[in-house]
Amino acid sequence: MEIYIIRHAIAAEREEWTGSDDKRPLTEKGKKKMEQIAHGLAAMEIDFTHIISSPLVRAQQTAEILQKILKFDHLDETDLLVPAADPAAMIPFLNKLPDNAEVALVGHEPHLSELLCYLLTGQHKNFATFKKGGVAMLESYAPLRPGNLTLRWLMEPNHLVVIGEAD
Repeated sequence: MEIYIIRHAIAAEREEWTGSDDKRPLTEKGKKKMEQIAHGLAAMEIDFTHIISSPLVRAQQTAEILQKILKFDHLDETDLLVPAADPAAMIPFLNKLPDNAEVALVGHEPHLSELLCYLLTGQHKNFATFKKGGVAMLESYAPLRPGNLTLRWLMEPNHLVVIGEAD
């Protein structure tokens, strides 16, 4: 299984947003940058079998951009990707997917950093931080077990933009 952990793109500033944080959207700059990031993923010939998002608007919008650029026909959402979710709950969820799945998980910091650490080490710690639009690729054989996944790469958004521009 290949797992792509993706932080949502640039969203409206929390301090300036007057509505519910769950409804805070991407900015126009964030949408444009995420389109460039998605083109970078397309240039790498990444072909998701699943795109799964947090139900928060900024993550959903990020997933929709991935869906559009990568020509993917279906999105799912789960509360397992909200900021307060327990990273350990993701293992049984992922183990229900086919062994050859290529899964995009779109969510938020600091949850994604904790999820990355948990998948790699089995510990509830945080040793890496995702920039907005950052992506990590992990892989493992099924069944997934915490501490038994391998990190193949972790890229900042600008790296993926450059890859997309070079294609």
